[in-house]
Amino acid sequence: MIESKSHTTGQPARQGLILSIFALLIAAPLTGYCSSPDLSSLSELPPTELGTSSLRATTFQQGTLNTSHITQKGANAMASTSQEGINNRATASQTGMNNVAVVAQYGMGNDASITQAGGNDSGEINQRGIGNKARLEQYASNTSATLNQFGNANQLMVTQVAPGALPPITQLGNGLVLKVFLFK
Repeated sequence: MIESKSHTTGQPARQGLILSIFALLIAAPLTGYCSSPDLSSLSELPPTELGTSSLRATTFQQGTLNTSHITQKGANAMASTSQEGINNRATASQTGMNNVAVVAQYGMGNDASITQAGGNDSGEINQRGIGNKARLEQYASNTSATLNQFGNANQLMVTQVAPGALPPITQLGNGLVLKVFLFK
């Protein structure tokens, strides 16, 4: 899980203590470094052994009361949220490899959620308006979907449990409701 928080204490003494501890950790020798005779190169390790270095998450927010939550587990995943407005909520949850999730929200009170639990999944949600709700769930590998909402108070839910690419789904208007379930 990747989260970002900022906190200012205004206590220079505490910052000095933290910097001193950090300097000691850097100066300390790395005991046991390379002590194992089995030194596999990175190219020999499967992607799940590489840790979180192949996970990428970005969030851009402009406005007030916007929230973004990104959870990633696996390898080679990318999640991005962009929010402009007031009280928008974006969630991306990824498990697996090579998944891409993108959420873009413009307006007020929009809610978007992408869940990916497979491999090679691609999901995108674009919302412009007030009070739109969209949910994309991808529970199979090799799925792809783009959901667009332009208007107010629209609801859109798409669930993919079989491989395949959906054509873009667009809601243009107000108060529209659509549920799509893709299976074999």
